[in-house]
Amino acid sequence: MSVRIRPLLAAWSLPCVVFSASAPAASDAVALVNGKPVPQARVDFILKEQIRQGKPATPELSRQAREEAIAREVLSQEAARKLNGSEALKARLDFMQQQALVNALREDFFLNTRPGDEEVRKVYDSLSARAGERDYRVRHILVDQEAEARALIEKLNGGARFEDLARTHSRDRDSAPAGGLLAWTPEGSFAPGFGDRLPKMGRGSLAPDPVRTRAGWHVIKLEDVRPSRPPAFDEVRPRIAESLIEQKWREYVQGLRSRAVVK
Repeated sequence: MSVRIRPLLAAWSLPCVVFSASAPAASDAVALVNGKPVPQARVDFILKEQIRQGKPATPELSRQAREEAIAREVLSQEAARKLNGSEALKARLDFMQQQALVNALREDFFLNTRPGDEEVRKVYDSLSARAGERDYRVRHILVDQEAEARALIEKLNGGARFEDLARTHSRDRDSAPAGGLLAWTPEGSFAPGFGDRLPKMGRGSLAPDPVRTRAGWHVIKLEDVRPSRPPAFDEVRPRIAESLIEQKWREYVQGLRSRAVVK
């Protein structure tokens, strides 16, 4: 029901296949596998990925990275010997090389794109204004049919507990176990229709009629109201910046696609 700012930058792991235009020099190798050098750069890449995933940089992690690089070289040599000429392997390698290039481009874009404070502040102000002046604490029961919603309202007016009916009848799997209770939500974040009803209700009151949204029919009970408390700018600035970078990336991709000559 609520609208939240979420970081959109997902962790894109680069494929572990390394494509090289020329064979690494033996002097730059950490080992020789059947006479073929395993380059230090490959070990460094594996180590960097492990650290990026949260593992501490230790001598043991460096040793493990070296062992993994050697194991990969052994397996890649066997794959080349056994599967050389396979069309399926060629197609896979082509796809993985292309994916590595795309991922590297995205990573470079995100590293070198930094929204200005003014741009971030503009988004923050817009979100704060949209949130409104009040937060609502609401319970609801979501069902498919209006008749079922009205029958539930009759039961509630007859003394049934809202929490019990929500647990047994609501299709909202997130709130049903909590008796239909939603988190504190800014007034501008509810679906049309649902949010329009709340200002007309008092604390602890039950909406006399069900409300319809795209999700279905809602039985609504207003638990509480409080003045809106938007998060501090510094608290959400990193997430807003990430969202802006993600938006800029999509625009960048769309621009490349529109300029590409496709016949």
